[in-house]
Amino acid sequence: MFYEFSHRHTPCNVNGVPDIVMISRESKGSSQIGKESNYNGVFAPTSEVVSGSLVEADDQYLVVSLRRTVDRDKYCSMVKTNTSVEVQRFSQAYDEKDNEDGPPSFNAVQSNVAAFAEFVTAKLLQEDPGLLPTTTYLLRTQSTVDVKRPSDPTVEQRDRVLLHGRPYQVDAIDDVKYPGVYQVQLSEDRR
Repeated sequence: MFYEFSHRHTPCNVNGVPDIVMISRESKGSSQIGKESNYNGVFAPTSEVVSGSLVEADDQYLVVSLRRTVDRDKYCSMVKTNTSVEVQRFSQAYDEKDNEDGPPSFNAVQSNVAAFAEFVTAKLLQEDPGLLPTTTYLLRTQSTVDVKRPSDPTVEQRDRVLLHGRPYQVDAIDDVKYPGVYQVQLSEDRR
């Protein structure tokens, strides 16, 4: 089927590798955010796209699920990224001679991370019982992003995410709901 619709092919990059996709809006969204952020993508059977891939066409999309069609095409559900974040970790900074540079503080470990951020409303808290009551934002990003779980013994303090210039604390990371994608629960960081 993919090859029968060559007039709808859009050049793209999948994790930085050139590819071709057919993109369409998800038609089942009932909310404004659903209508604006949910998309479908169809890739050739030979494409390297997998769940968790970052697709760059006119916009950036995060592949949250993938299934094969009867023609072996790769049919993907994608979410359009709506922000870029910075992940910070509490650590000691060092100068060029490996001397400590000031007291330990939050330092960037990864910048310009493409993500989809969703503000957590009371309705969303009711619909998703897995959300913590303190969660302010849900952040979906690739599982290759260097963000640590709060229970990780190698971190002194929970990681911080800068979203729209404001600091948020990482409270939980779900890597099961969407294979290849982290769904990160963020709360206001008052440290």
